[in-house]
Amino acid sequence: MDAVEAELFALTMSRKEQGDKVVGVYCAFTPKELIVAAGGIPVALCASSHEIIPVAEQHLPRNLCPLVKSSYGLALSDTCPYFHFSDLLIADATCDGKKKMYELLSRIKQVHLLGLPQTVENEKAYEYWLKELYHLKSLLESELGNNITDETLGEAIKLYNHIRRLKAAIFELNKGDIPLLSGCEASMAVDPLGFEADLSGYINRMNRIVEWARERDGIKPRPRILLTGCPTTSKKVLHIIEHSAWVIAMENCGGLKTVDLVDEEGDPMAALARASLKIACPCMSPNKRRFDLVADLIKEYRIDGVVDLTWQACHTFNIESYPLSKFVRNEMGVPFLQIETDYSDSDTSWIQVRVEAFVEML
Repeated sequence: MDAVEAELFALTMSRKEQGDKVVGVYCAFTPKELIVAAGGIPVALCASSHEIIPVAEQHLPRNLCPLVKSSYGLALSDTCPYFHFSDLLIADATCDGKKKMYELLSRIKQVHLLGLPQTVENEKAYEYWLKELYHLKSLLESELGNNITDETLGEAIKLYNHIRRLKAAIFELNKGDIPLLSGCEASMAVDPLGFEADLSGYINRMNRIVEWARERDGIKPRPRILLTGCPTTSKKVLHIIEHSAWVIAMENCGGLKTVDLVDEEGDPMAALARASLKIACPCMSPNKRRFDLVADLIKEYRIDGVVDLTWQACHTFNIESYPLSKFVRNEMGVPFLQIETDYSDSDTSWIQVRVEAFVEML
C-alpha cells in the first residue's frame, strides 16, 4: 500500500471499530450512494492480480475471464484486505461467468445479487430495476443498522455527482491540442484507491490533480487514442499503448462510461435507478448508448484511433467488438484495433508489435 491507501485503511479500521461496515462492490451498476446513505463504506473488489489466478482455477475453468478468476482467487485465498474486511458483498448479474462465480463466492461471504435487466429499451426494465434497488435499500438498512432517508440519500447523490464531475474534468484536460495528462496518469487520478472511507479526501485529491495538470506545460504530442472495452483492472494494455501514443480518453468502466450525473431533484430512488441504467454496458441488448458515447468521444477528444480491450472469454464485449469496429471505421472514419488478452505477460511483445503497427498507420 502507498501512503494514501495506508491512511484510508487505517481510517476504515477505525470506523469498523466504531460499528461501521464495509460493503464490497463488483460493478458500476451498484449505486454506491445507497451504501454511503446507510452509513457503510464502499470498496471495489474487481481484481487485477495474475498471480492469484491459479488459486481460482481450483474451482473455476481455465478458459474464463481473468477479471472473474482474479476476483475469486483473492477471495478464496483470503489475501486481499478489501475482501477480507468486507461485511457484505453486492454483486450485479451482468455476465454468466460472474453470476456463477458469485454462487461460489456466497460460500465464503454473504452475497446479495442484484438482478440486472437485460435491456433498457422499455419502461418495464426501469420498473424492475427500481424494485431491485428498493430491495437493496431494505437489505442495507437491515445489515448496517441505519435507515436510508430521502435526505441522507440526497446528500450521498450530491457527493457522488461531485466526484463524477471531477472525473469528467480530469479527462477533459485532454481535449485541447496539447493533452495535459497521459492515460496512465488519468487512470490513477480517478482511482479511489481502495476503501471509500474518506470521500471528501478523494474529492480534494482530484481537485489538486486538476490544478497541478493545468499548471504543467502538457505532454509531448503523440497520436490520440480512445481506449474502450473491458474494465482496465490490469493496466497492461494501457501501458503498452502509451509506449508510442497517448490514451486521451477512456470509455471503460471507471472512465467516461460512468460519469453521467444523477438527478438531484425529485425522488432519489427513481433518479438512481434511471441514472444507473444509462451505463453503456454490453450486458444490455441492444446497447446503442455505447455507440453514441464512443461517437461523441471521438469528436470531442479528436481521436486518431480506437483500441478496444477485451479480456479473454468475455463474450459480451468480444461479440460487441465486431459491430463497434464497423461503426467506428465506416461511420466515424477512424481506425480501430481490438486486443484480446489476459492478465499474464506472455503476449506482451506481440501486443506491443500490433499496437506499434497500428500507431504507425495513424
